[in-house]
Amino acid sequence: MSRRGFVRAAAVAGGAATLGAGTASAHRFGDDGDASAGGGDHDHSDPNQHRRAEGTELLDYHSLGGAGPSSESGRPDEPHYGAITEIRAVGDYAYVGIFSSDDPTNDRGMAILDVSEFNGARTLSELRDAELRVRSFVRNDNPASAVMDVKVSDDGDYVFLSKQPYTALFEETDPTPGVEGESASPSAGAVVAVDVSDPDAPRVVGSYDGWTTGVHNACYHRIDGGEYVFAVKDLNDGTAGLYVLEFDRTTGALVPVNKWTPDGNLADGDLDGGLAYVHDIVVQDDPRTGRPYGYLSYWDAGLRVLDLSDPTDVEEIGRFEMGAAHYAEPAPALTRDKRIVVAGQETPSRADGTTGTIHLLDADGLDDGYDGSPNLAELDVWEWRSEATFDDFTLSPHNFDVAAGGWVHLAHYHGGVRYLRIDRTGDRWELDEEGYYLPHRDVPEESKMEGLNTAAPFTWAAVERGGVTFASDINSGVYAIRHEHVPFETGRRADVIAEREDDGSAFVAGQTNRVDVAVAADRPVRVRDRLPSEWTVVGGGVSTETAGGTTRVEFDRPVRGDTLTYFAEAPSGFDASRRYTFGPVEYSLDGGETWTPAPETTEENVVLGANSGALGAVGIAGTGGALYRFRNAARRLVGRIREHGNE
Repeated sequence: MSRRGFVRAAAVAGGAATLGAGTASAHRFGDDGDASAGGGDHDHSDPNQHRRAEGTELLDYHSLGGAGPSSESGRPDEPHYGAITEIRAVGDYAYVGIFSSDDPTNDRGMAILDVSEFNGARTLSELRDAELRVRSFVRNDNPASAVMDVKVSDDGDYVFLSKQPYTALFEETDPTPGVEGESASPSAGAVVAVDVSDPDAPRVVGSYDGWTTGVHNACYHRIDGGEYVFAVKDLNDGTAGLYVLEFDRTTGALVPVNKWTPDGNLADGDLDGGLAYVHDIVVQDDPRTGRPYGYLSYWDAGLRVLDLSDPTDVEEIGRFEMGAAHYAEPAPALTRDKRIVVAGQETPSRADGTTGTIHLLDADGLDDGYDGSPNLAELDVWEWRSEATFDDFTLSPHNFDVAAGGWVHLAHYHGGVRYLRIDRTGDRWELDEEGYYLPHRDVPEESKMEGLNTAAPFTWAAVERGGVTFASDINSGVYAIRHEHVPFETGRRADVIAEREDDGSAFVAGQTNRVDVAVAADRPVRVRDRLPSEWTVVGGGVSTETAGGTTRVEFDRPVRGDTLTYFAEAPSGFDASRRYTFGPVEYSLDGGETWTPAPETTEENVVLGANSGALGAVGIAGTGGALYRFRNAARRLVGRIREHGNE
């Protein structure tokens, strides 16, 4: 099969990176001649024709040119060379997938961005001064393979990359080896697990490479204490379907435990079959039942809703009929006591047709049982344009984020970031556009994805955190955007000072270390510490969880200013003689959903294997020192709060 033929077969209907090569074509919208808003005949690749915005403002932009803040390494004249894909944000970090990398930015697979300045902003002025900062890159050692999707674990410690060998299809490969960042899986098609607990030194810890053509999308979810990655194998070549992988933090392994198609489960290990194209899945603990529901976009087989309570025995519980079902996401909570889902299409091309529809769905029918008939009802439908001619996906919607307050942050390829609002008047539900922003930074033409589309904007994804939209534009980089009617959450990043003190720095086997953690914060925060799993917690008001060679020690009560104490026993035996790293101390503002490390809160302790008492009582109790340092920390915090009050 020819390259062109394979590309078209690979995405008869599917994925943004899987339809033929070419440049953007002209489009028309009848009497709408506003080129900068997307209408009329114009040069799609010219950013000067796409500078309009409505109800929005740009807060910051990073070209992903290199590590560092946007002001130093994120200018458009020194960008990432190649294309970027998905963006996801958890806590103080955002993770961006990379489709292709060319000289001088070779072999990148993912970028890690620090967004803490946006989380910490207390005023609109501070928000406008905030900068995106690239902390590091994860390397992709297979330049023919693209990272199509990124998803993050619930605690923000792991990212899962979905890879497919599509880069070569668009002549986007560069054989020049890269040296930047940690190495990713060299396979062409895989799900790759990356430990990002240290954002400056991410580590690839495992992968599952069971597919020749990889998976297009995936979703992480924790179920009954187990961790699972639900991977969507899209290509309709007999292997399509939803693959369930169980993730083991201790080993980094991703182990297949099931595959599901509309024909049923294949948990007995027979992973063949699957002829219908399937695209993406989003998993949510249902706000009414608490059970994990998966919203699986099955392209022309419509939207399927799955009960994933037993990942080895998936049960279909709902369906909505639609064509080109590309992405669907439920609202984060019940909306006026109704379970709301938003489902969108992706459109490769049109001749005088729709640019793709976004459906507002009532999913309360899931509570009434399921007999195989559609049980999700359409409340409203939105489309950008109804009469358009285009190809190469230029005017199609893509991914979106359904956020609190009824806002849908929609990435609409050449339409940029569109803001849709879910509202109800009486019995009528509506999904209406209320503003947009067109990403339009002028990067060099040679840095764009010439194999598919050089449009500007060409926006892949948009996610909301704390009232700020973070959008990934395929050809130009990452944008932080504010909508005038979406309130930003002030001070999402607390003023917290934490210091830890151990009994000493050297211990004999079996000796107990008293650890004091002094905390001063401007609001109550949850606090936890980390210690090597070889050590055993033997006292203190704490709970523990061990995974991946680390024990997390979480204190039972939130604090604003106090010294917290726990006790840990050193490992025994001569083979335990080595250095161990404790920390960092971490704090959480949202009840433990996300955690932020406190700087300079790691300690190295040495254990001597023989429990002979030769060292005597090594070290001294650290309480007095910790309290002294805590008082100083508290004084510094008061000074910070006063500074904020004077601004």
